[in-house]
Amino acid sequence: MRFAPTLFCLALAAAATGASAVPTAISNAAFAATYVRDCRSPAAQTAGSTTPDRCEAALDASGQPIFRPIIEQNSQMTIGGTSAATSATNPIGAHGGQVTRSSIDASGAAGVLILKQGAFAGDYARVSGHSVGLQSFQYTGTTPEVRSVHNVLDFSSNVTPTAILDLPGDADLGTTNASVYAKTRVTVFSLLTSSFDFDNDPTLGFDPQASGFWSQASGRADFRLEGQVDNTGITASGTATDIDFTVEAGRYYFVESYLGLWARFGGELDATHTFTSTLGEKDASGAFVADASDFTAAAALDAPIVINAGNVPEPATLALSGLAFAALLGQRRRAQRKSASSTTR
Repeated sequence: MRFAPTLFCLALAAAATGASAVPTAISNAAFAATYVRDCRSPAAQTAGSTTPDRCEAALDASGQPIFRPIIEQNSQMTIGGTSAATSATNPIGAHGGQVTRSSIDASGAAGVLILKQGAFAGDYARVSGHSVGLQSFQYTGTTPEVRSVHNVLDFSSNVTPTAILDLPGDADLGTTNASVYAKTRVTVFSLLTSSFDFDNDPTLGFDPQASGFWSQASGRADFRLEGQVDNTGITASGTATDIDFTVEAGRYYFVESYLGLWARFGGELDATHTFTSTLGEKDASGAFVADASDFTAAAALDAPIVINAGNVPEPATLALSGLAFAALLGQRRRAQRKSASSTTR
């Protein structure tokens, strides 16, 4: 069985922390992760070479880039909370005196989600960071109104960001050229209730790049996708996007913000100053004005579930960890059923 990186991250975390895969009603959530790859082939490593030769140098049978295995993966997921943070510890996950890191903080002003991230790749490394934040509000107004979520990414880099990440056939694939890449995604959806069930069972998967937390709410009958914007291959700092949507009395609105950064071969992309999603509205001239009035932000859980994971082993150990997790999960579910049975008697 082969685990996707994030999927394995959660499996390892649950096994290590004892967190059981039981659905939790959430109004807020946060996730941060960093990944580091050594882009040298085994032969190059044996020879002591510091020249990258294998991150995107080869293509598989379907024409997709072949990546070197992840040598370090760190993550923190906060279920029912508003912040998460992690950073790389492997030396090749750093460059220019800075380390690859990722964080999300939605604990401050209502309607403001702040994502700080930096991707700093060693000369023969490929690194990435991902962060996701979810915040929700009850609309307390009585009439429908048009509101907006305004999203701005500010960053600096030592090379011009690329518009496409790992394009098969790209002339730079397999060279030592430094490169960086950035993408964002913001999703607004609404429900008739203030929360939805999120299950951290790793067999359900969790992919911050594709769907984040909101995917587990999307199957509900009362789910309504109010708007979503993807901004990929961002090349200019200050890039802004807006989502305009109509709010209605009796509905709860959720804003989920995602930021992903990549760097390789000495690339540096510093977005620690920051990606921000802000709730507000447009004035008569069409300019955005931050405004969370007529919205009541949902409070974080008194005891959010925090899941930490780090230092992913190589594939052979990974398989054993997966088996161990499955056994642990089965044991916990049997214990839960036994406890429930005892209670009803």
